[in-house]
Amino acid sequence: MNIFLDTNSIYYDPFFKKGKNRILLNLAKHDEVKIYICKAVYTELFRAHKVFIEQQLKAANESMIKLSPFLDKTAQRFVIDIKLDDILNDFHEKFNRFHDEKQIEIIEYDGDVLEDVIEADMYEKSPFIRQGSVTNNKGQKVKTVNKAVRDAIIWYSYQRFAEKNRLEDCYFISNNTKEFGDIGSKNSPKEIPYPLHPEIIANAKITAYKNIHDFLAHNDDQIKRMFKELHSKILSSELFDKVVEELEDGIAEELINQYFAEEILSETYSFLSNMQPNGIHEDYFMQGYVDPILYGNISDIRLSEVDVYGDTISVSVDVDVEMEVDIYIYNPVHDDLDEKFKSYATDMVKVTENIVFLLPVDIEKELDVDNFSLRKYIEGNEPDYLSVEIIECENIDHTDMFREKEYAE
Repeated sequence: MNIFLDTNSIYYDPFFKKGKNRILLNLAKHDEVKIYICKAVYTELFRAHKVFIEQQLKAANESMIKLSPFLDKTAQRFVIDIKLDDILNDFHEKFNRFHDEKQIEIIEYDGDVLEDVIEADMYEKSPFIRQGSVTNNKGQKVKTVNKAVRDAIIWYSYQRFAEKNRLEDCYFISNNTKEFGDIGSKNSPKEIPYPLHPEIIANAKITAYKNIHDFLAHNDDQIKRMFKELHSKILSSELFDKVVEELEDGIAEELINQYFAEEILSETYSFLSNMQPNGIHEDYFMQGYVDPILYGNISDIRLSEVDVYGDTISVSVDVDVEMEVDIYIYNPVHDDLDEKFKSYATDMVKVTENIVFLLPVDIEKELDVDNFSLRKYIEGNEPDYLSVEIIECENIDHTDMFREKEYAE
């Protein structure tokens, strides 16, 4: 299996640490599987990583400056000993290790790709060069041309590489169906390939998926054959129902509360902090900001999906997090900055999230099919690689701002 990645498939997890991304990286340990990233994708990932780190370091330094006046410098110190260059070097070193371990190969720029891009531009070939028209202020139609050069470089890099190396069994993972997909690709069902644009698929035998989950799910049988040895076969077939049953009976909830509750609450806090008041309730129609109270609670945990990949159990659960939020609304009559926003109300919201974590297992442990206990089987193995996806946010305790006043007769 030869897997080509677009930037959007790993944009928020470039080191393949979370959820199904980790499964894909583990899959690439097999001789039959290779992940490819073209230089354009690698450069874009690096740029995004650099911007993110710079933002976080700036926020940390600003926090240090704000906190410094309240510290006793003889007894308390707040020191940030992190160098941007060191973190950025780590980025390159991680991908060098991926390369050394033969999991990921970075495809260098190819001169023939430049010819492909120039030809597409010269003859305005779809899908990367799109013609259109707009009406100017005189009522005349004016021709427009939209160019997606970056996407063209990515696609032709992979197409050329596959052709020159005579690769079979090729897959492309990108949710950019607008540029790469045929008409209607955006609405293609989950967990199956989407049709590529006919202009680019004509000379390429590549199957496209919107995300890594869809790729894994659609090729489930083939992938699990690669992962499984006798141990994992028993775990994912004869004992699978028992694994699911014990996870549903409380083990999944225990693992969430013991290992991930703090991180889930932190993710929820960050999500709510970035909302506008009208996202909390339509009553708050003026500009302002939302100030969540970090000490929320996980009110419900529901098992969603379980998969076994070799020595890893992938567990997906839906959780409800309830958290109070203070609503601050713009004060149009404020006299100074301190009164620019006024505390208006405190609501309780419920945020539903999908949580995926990986539970490593020891394939050296003996499997007693007749007396199997998941609790004993995973003893000593901590879950890891948490990923969080927000599903929806619901206001569950709100006082109407416009309730009618009651007057005594």
